[in-house]
Formats: sequence, structure tokens, C-alpha cells
Amino acid sequence: MERVVLGYDGSPASEAALEWVAHRARGRRTELDIVLVTNMFLSDRTVAGTVLEAAARRWRDLAPDSPANVVRLDGTMPATLTNAARGAGLLVLGIQAGSRVRTVLGGWMPLRAALQSGAPTAVIPAGWAAGDDPVAVGLDDDDSSMAAVDFAAAEAFSAGAPLRVIHSWLMGGSQVQGTTALLPSPQRVAREHARILDATVERVRSEFPHLDVRRELVRDNPTSALTRAAARSRMVVIGSHGRGVISGSLLGSVGLDLVGVLERPVCIVPRRRPLTREEGLPARS
Repeated sequence: MERVVLGYDGSPASEAALEWVAHRARGRRTELDIVLVTNMFLSDRTVAGTVLEAAARRWRDLAPDSPANVVRLDGTMPATLTNAARGAGLLVLGIQAGSRVRTVLGGWMPLRAALQSGAPTAVIPAGWAAGDDPVAVGLDDDDSSMAAVDFAAAEAFSAGAPLRVIHSWLMGGSQVQGTTALLPSPQRVAREHARILDATVERVRSEFPHLDVRRELVRDNPTSALTRAAARSRMVVIGSHGRGVISGSLLGSVGLDLVGVLERPVCIVPRRRPLTREEGLPARS
């Protein structure tokens, strides 16, 4: 059974996040932890109890077949919530559209949460409504988005929706040989990026033979490509390099540009870390 942690505070954005989780839970075995982080004042605790009771009732109405635990934790944001989400299959947050990377949960940055918790983190805008559009995933040049692609494929398969794998590219700078500057051919660069996209699409199709996988090669920057795709997607999935909030082409600047701006859910999937020898990596002979 998948464990999902929902950061909740009773706001419209967190209500939208709860509804999104309930919609996603249809046809899945999901156990939900509804977590509200409070300070240590008694008045805050009293209000928290009322908020969590309302959330539990709403969840029972939306997903009566899926169990939910309501949890109030004293602490500070975001550390308390991200610690609660460690080991979970998914962390879900609500966000007020137009608030950029500052969520309703105490001004917390969800990009940092994705790295701190180690779990995929879905950020749901207030006003979210269910739709039947494809799941879109951004594919980077390196392997940093492989976990994001796998997550997006599984989400699309479970939802019975198509998957759109989007890879964007721009011309690089000239290369210098001796005293001569050589400009790369646009056709050659496009072919190289097409190979990256085709290899990923073929891998996904081999793992999900019944999934409708669509490829999109776009000559543009990642932010613009994914922003345009979002208007016809039920979710946009991006990867994380795991080197920090600002680093990397798909978690850093692109993530900052998308989260809180798009009116579609955005899911940030941390890059897989290599296995250590203690965790089962075979020793070299």
C-alpha cells in the first residue's frame, strides 16, 4: 500500500490538495497521513484539532475505501513536515496560484522540500479540477530526469491517461579548433536530442507496453516548453538533480519558474541516488 503524506492547514489550497489525493487514490491502495504542523501554544493546538477533524470527514466522503490518519506535529516548517514524509511514496502540498514558490504552509519552498524529504513532491494549485489530459514529463539531457520519467509513466498508467515525454533543446555555443570557431549544425544538434528522446520513449514503452506514450521534441528552453504543455496536461512532472534548490536545469531555474505559476499540479521527483555497497551494490572483484 502506498503511503501518501498531505501537508494540510485548512486553507483552500490544502483543500484542493486533499481533493487531488482523493481523486488519485481511486483504483489504488493508498494510506494517507494528513499532517498539520503547529507551534506549541495551546490555542494553536485547539484550532488544529478542529481543522484536522474537518479534513478527516472530508476524506471519508471523498475516499471511503482508503484509510487516513490525522497527525498534528509541533515543530517548525519545513523540517517537521519533511521529516514526517521520509519513506513516503508521495508528499502533497497545496499552493496559491501566483504565489511563486511560497506556499500556504508557512511560506515554505516546496522545491527544497522535494530534496529534504527524499520523496516525490506534488504541488497542487488552489482551484484544481480533475481532467482527462495526459501526464507531461520533462526530459533532461542527462539521467537526472529518469526517476521523473518513471514516476510520470506509472502515474499515467494508473490513471489510464497518455504520457507525453517532452524534451527541449537550444543551440549551443561555437566550438574552437585552433584559431577557427566552428558553429554546430542545427540539424545535427536536433538529431542528437532526438536520439535522447527516442531512447527514453522506447524504454518506457518496453516497461509499459499498453501505455500511450507520446514524444515531443521542442526547440525552446525547458520553462517555455513545459509552460505551454501544462495547458493541456493533468500534471507536469520534473526531475531533480539533488544538488540544491537553484542548481540543475529542471529542478533549479525551471522548477522555480513553474511552481506556483502553473494552474496545473507540478510534481518534483528527486534523482535516484546510487546504491551503496551496504544496500546491495555488488562488490567489485
